[in-house]
Amino acid sequence: MKAEEPQDPPSEHLQSIINLYNAGKLQQALSEATQMIERFPNSFILYNISGASNAALKRFDAAIESYKQALRIKPDYAEVHNNMGTALSDKGDFEGAIESYKHALKIKPDYLGAYYNMGSVMKDKGDFEGAIESYKQALRIKPDYAGAYNNMGNALSSKGDLAEAIESYKQAIRIKPDFAGAYNNMANAMKNKGDLVEAIESCKQALKIKPDYADAYYNMANAMKDKGDLAEAIDSYKQALKIKPNYASAYYNMGNAMNEKGNPEAAIDNYKQAIKIKPNYAVAYNNMGNALSSKGDLEGAIECYNQAIRIKPNYAEGHCNLGAVLQLLNHSEPAQASYEKAISLKKDFNEAISGFGLLLLKKGKHSEGLDKLIQGEGSILFSIKRGFSVKSGGKE
Repeated sequence: MKAEEPQDPPSEHLQSIINLYNAGKLQQALSEATQMIERFPNSFILYNISGASNAALKRFDAAIESYKQALRIKPDYAEVHNNMGTALSDKGDFEGAIESYKHALKIKPDYLGAYYNMGSVMKDKGDFEGAIESYKQALRIKPDYAGAYNNMGNALSSKGDLAEAIESYKQAIRIKPDFAGAYNNMANAMKNKGDLVEAIESCKQALKIKPDYADAYYNMANAMKDKGDLAEAIDSYKQALKIKPNYASAYYNMGNAMNEKGNPEAAIDNYKQAIKIKPNYAVAYNNMGNALSSKGDLEGAIECYNQAIRIKPNYAEGHCNLGAVLQLLNHSEPAQASYEKAISLKKDFNEAISGFGLLLLKKGKHSEGLDKLIQGEGSILFSIKRGFSVKSGGKE
């Protein structure tokens, strides 16, 4: 009787390929796995290694196909369902990823990694409730899982449950006292809650653990800026940029701080740096327009607002600011069109409504103009004082 062909290669051959993968020699691992599959076409382990190597090389379609081959041979391979979920997620197919994680959990109900990964995908998809429930399931299996507490904090924070998010981060830190990421994330939640002093302290704790943590310097700067400590905020943005020179958001927000500090020239330089790194940075163009406008360079401001709108056609603030500058230059009809566009995009946009009201008054349409000014509520006095209303893009 003929002996049955082995399904998998000898363990030492498999281990050799796994060692290549673990050493980061992904292309070599993939090549050797592919060659070995020719000899062992029914080895689900080889297909899994091939899938993992392709995924690490960001060849997600090839990875998914390898995982499918593994599952044709072994449909109850929970780890492959989990791995395919991650590849689908990285490809942007969140629904497909969640289905894969659910398959993994049907086979292996206590699969910690599948619950954790499904939580991350649900958060990215905007399903914060689902993400929180997945992280809770992971924590039932592993109560001391600091990463799950941290990520649950992120989901809670995105959902707006800031106090609960902070408690989740604190729990992560109790389990893992050197968890710099949890301190940094907690700082964001504290800042959004208005606890600026606590946010700054949390960033400092993150930096004690990880002195080259650019995001912690950046978040500390944002909290300092909100607190009104502009010089300290600018120093902190600079620290972030020393560590991470291509940090577009740090240049952008430093530009905002410089503008608030009364230094529009420096603000413009920072916005330009942000745009060099991120050419489609609409909000940076918008705020650079504001800085140019404050300097009296209205034509330059118009060019910036138009560029912001080209990048982001439904950018209400950009349309409003363009209308304001066109109004200053007595270009009434284009200014009216810009205000109307801004209001159509954002119905309760008080700055645009008030600016439109002033424009109507100037055109002699007193009744309509006064109606708009009344409708603009809080922006009335501001608009009358300035003659127009400039809307910043805010932090990023």
